[in-house]
Amino acid sequence: MPSTYANQSNQHEQIKKSLGQKVILDFRFYCDDGTSSKACKKPVTTLPSALKEILVTHNIGGVILFSENIKTNQQLITLNYGMQQAMVKAKLPPLFIAVDQEGGRVARLPSSMLTPFPGNLAIGASYYQHGTAFAENVARGIGSSLTSLGINTNFAPSVDINSEPKNPVINVRSFGETPSDVAVLGQSFVDGLQASGVISAIKHFPGHGDTQTDSHTGLPKVGHSKAQALKGDLLPFSRIISGNNPPGMLMSAHIQYPSLDNTTVKDKQGRVMTIPATLSRKILHDVLRNELGYKGVVVTDALDMAGIAKYFSPEDAMIKAYQAGADIALMPFTIRTPQDIQAFAALMEKVSTRINDGEVTREQLKSSLQRIAFLKGKFNLNSYSEKALSWRVSDVDNKAKIAKNKQIEKALSEASVTALYGREKLPLTDKVWLALMPDALRCLALEKSLSSIAPKIGMACIPLTRIPNKATFEHALKQADLLLVGDISPQHAVYEMKGFDSTEALASRDSLITTHDFMKSALKQAKAKKLTTVFVPLRMPYVAKEMQPIADIAIATFSYNVDSDLYSPIFDALVETLLGMNKPNDYAPVQWGRSAK
Repeated sequence: MPSTYANQSNQHEQIKKSLGQKVILDFRFYCDDGTSSKACKKPVTTLPSALKEILVTHNIGGVILFSENIKTNQQLITLNYGMQQAMVKAKLPPLFIAVDQEGGRVARLPSSMLTPFPGNLAIGASYYQHGTAFAENVARGIGSSLTSLGINTNFAPSVDINSEPKNPVINVRSFGETPSDVAVLGQSFVDGLQASGVISAIKHFPGHGDTQTDSHTGLPKVGHSKAQALKGDLLPFSRIISGNNPPGMLMSAHIQYPSLDNTTVKDKQGRVMTIPATLSRKILHDVLRNELGYKGVVVTDALDMAGIAKYFSPEDAMIKAYQAGADIALMPFTIRTPQDIQAFAALMEKVSTRINDGEVTREQLKSSLQRIAFLKGKFNLNSYSEKALSWRVSDVDNKAKIAKNKQIEKALSEASVTALYGREKLPLTDKVWLALMPDALRCLALEKSLSSIAPKIGMACIPLTRIPNKATFEHALKQADLLLVGDISPQHAVYEMKGFDSTEALASRDSLITTHDFMKSALKQAKAKKLTTVFVPLRMPYVAKEMQPIADIAIATFSYNVDSDLYSPIFDALVETLLGMNKPNDYAPVQWGRSAK
């Protein structure tokens, strides 16, 4: 008879072999030239043999792609095809190949490859006039493009309720602040993605909307009661889970939600803290599985985010996530160098040993692996590599599909532009416009839209990356008969400016508070000179209330996308609305009139 030690050793090897299925890695950068892990910035656009070996050796369950991995259609298909072929040749399960392609400001693929669309809050703005048409059609457009590129999983949509005006990370990624509307639109988005053959992962459970902290940089806490949670944050998840087409995946949030679980744990420094939802069995098992009845695959948000990594080691984070009921640990370890590969192997050894020692039960492990295998089979992930690479490359350049997505993008842009006040003052007849926009890119895009739609109207635009000096602004104001002020609140990131502002301006960028003070002063000066004043919140519209005494008109767009050619359908729709060529929507998906908490 085999010894007890031999049985344990065999069990350990089986756990090690299956553990990889419970991991999704990112291969964003890789350097094998001696560059340190932190300094490595060489994008992975082709598959190095060392990374292929990781997939096979550890039987990895999936890979998440970022913008650094994506350059062209052929390049991306070749990369994805190569990863799937590696698994086929090793007779291992196919990979989840995932991406965050929500639309709007969270879009990993360049606009030349996939139309970004205006995003969820714009879809929310269209809801009362157009129902779920845009939610489903945008999702189908995204899904059909991802499928042809070899991406089978989309970490979308966000069904968080944007109930906090100062939320720095969700805001326009939400469909709105009404739970029932978010549920309906979220379900339609899931339907569109999954009808296209892409697994939808709704996020961020149990709800990241009422927070003022970004879980990429900290650990937010939600103070709602359990009753509030059921009527609010949890409602979209509950309804979508119980619908006819539940999402294949659900992503957890790195947030504390004491009314759902006030259990305390010690972090890696020995400090006592309320357990985050990602590591909470009461939230991921008792609430999600038992109360809401979710039977699909639970994936964590990225474990390298500060909301987890600041408090727990990769080993502890993985074990606690699996104990809580997460099926897949997303990005539990950063691999950038050959030394990282060795360290990752050591991590997997430690985690499998702890599982073998009983820290995760055999039943938990078995059920989790069954859910993963079932989902891969349901969406037939093996099918992508069954056709030749040359066929996949030739299939992706579908001009009809690209044209249709552009049409949907244009239609949604027009449908989502919303008149908050001053509708009766439209259309504008002013002949010389002065615009103040958040950055140089937005200035150039607005100028391009106006010149193509109404070339007889003159316009000057001043970017507000840095506040202009008094003489410059006053000279420009004298030449104009209309002042248009565009705002992005919360303040957008530097990478969203795409390098059009000077290095000096970026180095001493003004704060949003300073910028808002200047906007108010500028609008007051223009009002005193009897100029037409227009305020345009391009992201969240809450600040429009403060501007109402000094702005004749406020038009919200809920999007500020501009492509690499300086084209922006949302700016086209804005200009057309101001000139009477597009009828503005009169429904805002958030109560813009209420002040921030």
